[in-house]
Amino acid sequence: MSGAEVGVHHRRRLRALVQQHPGRTAAELSALLSAADRGMFAVVLRAARECCEIRTDDEGRYWAT
Repeated sequence: MSGAEVGVHHRRRLRALVQQHPGRTAAELSALLSAADRGMFAVVLRAARECCEIRTDDEGRYWAT
């Protein structure tokens, strides 16, 4: 799945996860997901960052915007 194919639904789910667990790293967030969701995590994470739905700080921690 490419970044262009990531649906709004996937990005919203990731944003909700980041809102529930603010300040976590990608590894920490990934550990909270099911095995099926982990397979798409990197692509959805990149798409959400490109759409400015989430942001990272200098320490690699994710925050909802």
